[in-house]
Amino acid sequence: MEKRFHKLLIKTINSHYKRSRIQFVELGLSPGQPKILETLKQIDGCMQKELAEACEVEPATITSILPGMEKKDLLKRETKMYGPGIRALRVSLTDKGKSMEREVARILNEVEDVSFKGFTEEEKENFLAMLERIYLNIKE
Repeated sequence: MEKRFHKLLIKTINSHYKRSRIQFVELGLSPGQPKILETLKQIDGCMQKELAEACEVEPATITSILPGMEKKDLLKRETKMYGPGIRALRVSLTDKGKSMEREVARILNEVEDVSFKGFTEEEKENFLAMLERIYLNIKE
């Protein structure tokens, strides 16, 4: 059977998703929430619009996911004024959210360790560099 990039990529994404998704469900996380937790670790206290950009999703997607996370006390949203009549929602992790992000990171590290089993550190670094180049070539 011929090796096709798109097929291998889809199979890899699906396998990664299945392996991590089971554990995310056990933590009570729905799709999209792990990515938001992971992103907020990097840019905690950002505006909701910035969070959407960093997650590479539409602002409406973020708007639909955040209330559930807020209800679970994983994050808080605060309205900030930036001048007369200019306001935006600032999103921050709560202590519970920071703890949950650490669990997400642990799960993703486990999946990454399994994914790169048998690879040298150099092979792993080269693969990630090439994958990033592919992404940069095709991103919008």
